[in-house]
Amino acid sequence: MRSILSMPRNGHAVKLRKGTKATVQGATTSDYFSITVHHGYDGDTCTVTLNDPFLPPVLGDHIPVRLAGIDTPELKGDCAAERALAIQARDFLVARLATAVRVDLHAPARDKYFRLNGRLLADGQDLSQALITANLARPYDGGKKLPFC
Repeated sequence: MRSILSMPRNGHAVKLRKGTKATVQGATTSDYFSITVHHGYDGDTCTVTLNDPFLPPVLGDHIPVRLAGIDTPELKGDCAAERALAIQARDFLVARLATAVRVDLHAPARDKYFRLNGRLLADGQDLSQALITANLARPYDGGKKLPFC
């Protein structure tokens, strides 16, 4: 498996070191498929391509993925404090992905906005839980979101 991952950070692309791998685990199979992570939009959303030769590009190219089980502040939030925390959450996610040797997407499923929703692991660490531990995200079950301001 070979993947090239790049994440925009402060207007620059950050390329991962050679040999970095990323995979997605299918919901009904234990097989892993190579993915490419293109960018992190905010702390709980990134864009990936599923590198499966049997998938047409319309189904697997540049697919938004939402990290399951969390809510992070919005970049276009209601107050300056929320926007600043959103940047910290995004940078945290980008940094973890940029330094990971292996990135896995586990149990992907569609959310209410048709994004993939799943657990993203960087070198085995659940990034949703890492964001919560760093006080950059809240647990989220799909219900009403609480304000950050």
